[in-house]
Amino acid sequence: MFKYLFVFLFFINLSQSLFSQELLNSNFDNVTKNEINKLIKNYILDNPEIVIEAIELFQKQQNLNSIKKQKETIKSLSVELYDDTNSYFFGNENSELKIVEFIDYNCGYCKKNHEIIMNILNENNDIKYIIKELPILGESSLLASKFAINIYLVDGPKIYEKFYDKLMRHNSQLNFEILNKIAKKVGSSIKDFNSQLNLDSVNSVILKNLTLADKLSIDGTPTFIIGDNIFRGFISFDQLQEIIDNLRKKK
Repeated sequence: MFKYLFVFLFFINLSQSLFSQELLNSNFDNVTKNEINKLIKNYILDNPEIVIEAIELFQKQQNLNSIKKQKETIKSLSVELYDDTNSYFFGNENSELKIVEFIDYNCGYCKKNHEIIMNILNENNDIKYIIKELPILGESSLLASKFAINIYLVDGPKIYEKFYDKLMRHNSQLNFEILNKIAKKVGSSIKDFNSQLNLDSVNSVILKNLTLADKLSIDGTPTFIIGDNIFRGFISFDQLQEIIDNLRKKK
């Protein structure tokens, strides 16, 4: 409300200022100038729809500029998004149709989307689905991502996939003991996670993902990069399939 009031008053003052500047170069006397300014102000007050229209046009242009900038940013970060060797992917490695998801293991909507994503991949064999660990929901999120990244770097993608799937289906609070137990259950070869979690190789992956998210103005999970668009929050199966189908038509 206050934002629109500010814009409204700004519009009035700007209009007066512009007209007054032109009038300064004319031969009107001060009385005539004041009368014209008053007429302008009264016209705007009597016809507020022109202010609303101006605000809508301004917002539309701002949105278009934001979308354009977003697409340019995604393009400039394509290597980090799609070809990072430290990010696990499902599906078709060589596919041009790529989906990136930023996830947190404590994110309820990420867990809800997990089964949907797996079903999408089962029904679409031309997708490369890439996971970006983005632990932003507390210390247990960071701990879980460190476990996962460590497993990926040491044990490889097959064990990581099993660990990732287990965490996405785990509904209680995560801690070291639970994560360690799950890691052993899926076949991790790492004997002592305590000595591995703060390695530079692990922390650098998390730092890169956090930096990437910051550049893309991502501050929540799940967030999807599909094509040159960003989709924030939960996506249903039908919504995701429609997005994929539309993207295929453009290729």
